[in-house]
Amino acid sequence: MDVSVIVPTLNEQKHLEKCLKALRAQRTKLSYEIIVSDGQSTDRTLQIARKLADKTIVVKKRGIWLGRNTGAKAAKGEVLVFVDADTFVPPNYLEAMHAVLQDKKISGASCAFKFDDRAPALRAVEELSNAYLLAQGLRGKGEILGFNNAVRKGTFKHAGGFPNKPMEDRALGRKLRKLGRVVYLPEPKIITSARRLSKGGILRSAAYYANLSLITDLASEQVKRFSVYQKYLPVRG
Repeated sequence: MDVSVIVPTLNEQKHLEKCLKALRAQRTKLSYEIIVSDGQSTDRTLQIARKLADKTIVVKKRGIWLGRNTGAKAAKGEVLVFVDADTFVPPNYLEAMHAVLQDKKISGASCAFKFDDRAPALRAVEELSNAYLLAQGLRGKGEILGFNNAVRKGTFKHAGGFPNKPMEDRALGRKLRKLGRVVYLPEPKIITSARRLSKGGILRSAAYYANLSLITDLASEQVKRFSVYQKYLPVRG
């Protein structure tokens, strides 16, 4: 198996079908499987997953880091690709991710993104974020984006998988940078939901992520004590 795609879910009936159909529609000769790793959804998520995924796993405990890691344990692919349920990939996505990881000096990769909401303020955030992340990658300080990323299975095991931290993707990225280069691809662009920014507002969401980044990076009890946000807060809808 060339690639295993892991999709963590929790009550994602609104987005999951579109996500899985986009993964099914990949233009590639690679052999790949789609694994949905579910945190005990109470809506129609599991019904959709069992219809469109190759494997559906129900995880006994909730936590997106645990869902991703559990899916990875069941994976047969040489390359692990992690895509969130509210994210939709273009037809050349798996080819691009697999190709870049053939370079053994590269330990991980994420692709640039577009929001599904094309409001001017969100487009500005999108453009600034992509420019910043591309610059970080060129400086050798690439980030892993939880909603779309890829890593070789052996490298993932060596890194210890996604840590149980508020921003598990950021924490994994730091581990992967010790094992090689983490790259940020300007193309192909995936489409991801802007639901958190739309619901919480751009400034509040920026403060939320900055707060979680600080806790993740410093792991200090004093920092946690004075933090407004102590953990990742799921958003649905």
